Amino acid sequence: MIPVNPNKEARQHLRSDRKNFRVKTQIPCEVGPPGGEMSVALILDLSCGGVKFSCNQHVINNMFLEEKTPLGVVLDVFINIYFNLSEDDAPDLLIKTGARIVHTERLAQDLFQVGAEFIDLTQQATEKLQTFIGECRQD
Repeated sequence: MIPVNPNKEARQHLRSDRKNFRVKTQIPCEVGPPGGEMSVALILDLSCGGVKFSCNQHVINNMFLEEKTPLGVVLDVFINIYFNLSEDDAPDLLIKTGARIVHTERLAQDLFQVGAEFIDLTQQATEKLQTFIGECRQD
């Protein structure tokens, strides 16, 4: 894992170069290191390229196996993320994928936001996300 702290201009550049439209959500999810314990978190925004989720210190400690949690841009930390696009947990709308953590931010003592980029979405999962995001944009 390599923490990186870009200057203000670089952070703004990262935000303006998004490839995918994001929608605000509140979707429960499970996140954890590959092969490790999965923990509950909440997706705050979603795109075909990734997610931003909020979580507590326990989830952060589970994802970052080292003592110190890196804040800012993060490199080389991979997780699994599972979430369902349906409120009634329809099995055909369940998405399980790997992701790479790209950013962490501490908002309070026990509250973090984490940005993650999907790394191995299937074509079927991408199509489900595109449909879901398209429907959210129409609302």
